[in-house]
Amino acid sequence: MLNSDILNELKREERQITYLKGKLTENLENAPEGSLRVNGTTGRKTQFYQYISENREKNAGGIYLGKDKYDVAKKLAQKGYDSKMLAWAQKAEYRIQNLIDCYEHNTPEIIYNNLSDIKRDLVEPYYVPDDVFLDNWLNKWHCGGNTYDKKEIILTERGEQVRSKSEKIIADKLYAEGIPYVYEPEVILTDGERVYPDFATLNVRTRKEFFLEHFGKMDELRYCRRNIRKIEEYALSGYTLGDGLLATFETNGSIFDARYLDLLVNRYLK
Repeated sequence: MLNSDILNELKREERQITYLKGKLTENLENAPEGSLRVNGTTGRKTQFYQYISENREKNAGGIYLGKDKYDVAKKLAQKGYDSKMLAWAQKAEYRIQNLIDCYEHNTPEIIYNNLSDIKRDLVEPYYVPDDVFLDNWLNKWHCGGNTYDKKEIILTERGEQVRSKSEKIIADKLYAEGIPYVYEPEVILTDGERVYPDFATLNVRTRKEFFLEHFGKMDELRYCRRNIRKIEEYALSGYTLGDGLLATFETNGSIFDARYLDLLVNRYLK
């Protein structure tokens, strides 16, 4: 989608500025009274003064801050800086909120969604809404063609039967994170070979799909050789590791680490 990355970045920046405003406001509430005046010329020692406007007549030059009051001078300097930053943050937040409102209410998807059902069926949209794109993506797969026998009944949270506990962990993680996926879709590679990756997944934000394979017997020589070749075949068809293909690994002596799956999900699928 044309605007999704921009909109997400604007919202991320809005959250950062809102947090900054809160931090600056808190700092200013706890800052010393008054402002800092610095008296220093070339060749002379710099002197700091605390200027309190209410005491203008009594302390026209401000209260002198000696070495023992250096910390007060630092806090007053920070206060002056924080005041200017807060003014900037307030303006920046207002401008960003206007931009977010503009993007959210003027996306090309809205034009398509506002068409009647009949007209939506008649036109070819330039920008397909996420829900329509997702439905089309889910419906394009043919699943259930892998005739390799499932040795035991292992069910995912979504009610699918998978081949291993590790595949269940992966499926349940994708389901919990709201990552669209299909299990064992039929894929025909460039050389005509028919394969059934464990999962096909979709990053809805970027609309990029990834096959996710779990290689669970990498300490078995024949299995390892066969699946190294499989990774090469994926690459020759345009699905390289990290770009169209994701993989998790396991051996008898090295249990599948769910933290690695978390990394893949957060880096590639969100």
